[in-house]
This record gives sequence, C-alpha cells and structure tokens, in this order.
Amino acid sequence: MKLRTSHRLVPLFAVVAGFLAGSALRAEFKPSGLNVDTAAIERAVLETNVQMTTAADSLNAEAFFDFIVDTDKGLIVQNGTIFRTRQEALAAVKRGFQGLVQIDRKFENPQVTVVAPDAALLVADGSVAATFADGRTMTSRFAVSLVFVLRDGRWKVLHGHYSMPPRN
Repeated sequence: MKLRTSHRLVPLFAVVAGFLAGSALRAEFKPSGLNVDTAAIERAVLETNVQMTTAADSLNAEAFFDFIVDTDKGLIVQNGTIFRTRQEALAAVKRGFQGLVQIDRKFENPQVTVVAPDAALLVADGSVAATFADGRTMTSRFAVSLVFVLRDGRWKVLHGHYSMPPRN
C-alpha cells in the first residue's frame, strides 16, 4: 500500500515525540524494599530525554538512536506496528526525516516511575508539529510510554510504545 508523504511521516513524529519531556512530576511509586533515590533517577531519565530530543530535533537519526538499546525483541510498538529491531526502527526514522526541516514537540503531564535502581517508565502525552521542506506543516496529538534501563552508566530506551489518535 502506497502512503502519501504526510501520512507516511505520521509514525515518525510519534517516535520522535516520545523522547522529550519538559518537566518531571514526582513519582508516587517507590520500589518496595529498595533503597534508591527516585528523584535522582527521574532527573537522569528526563535529562536523557532532553539529549535524545536535541539529537532528533537536529534530524540526526544516528545520534538519536545512540540512546536506544540494540535489541531484537520488539523494541518499538507504534500504532499497531512492531519494529522488532533497533536497525528496523532506525531505518524507519531515517526515511521519515527525509523532507523535514523542523520538529516541535510539546509534552503535557510527563511522569517518570522508578521501578528499580536500573529501570524507569516515562509516560507522557502532548502534540507534535512538523514543517516540511516544501512548506507544508502538520500537527498531531500523541501518547507515549518508554521503558528506560541503565546500561554501562547510561540511561537508554529498552522499549517504547507510541500511539496517535485518528485525525478527524
């Protein structure tokens, strides 16, 4: 099935949108039996999102994916489509970046829940606006949940689930 350019890029915006959080809300969940500084972990996860978003906003897919674990276990789920490997997701984002000149994400109510000293969940919703090289623009709502894990001293996305409501 051949998709029009604007519809083909909709999933890209959801992927990129998931990696920016404006401000953290303190998680009320604290892993039982663990002595962890949840506030420090929340800040670290949100800072990772800022760094990822900076890479994505520069339309640099390789730098963006430096923050994503290399796995073959269903890394990204997006509007019912599973990108099973990091390489498959990277290729989709690279295709989506073609023809883009700007992406602007706005997050509403981002929340981080620390589930272990080396794992956290970020959940957010918001809107994303994109500007194409030909001058067209597109805006859409999104919802995202991201599982972050600490690997070799760095927070990385192990799994992301993204959705965009149907456009009316």
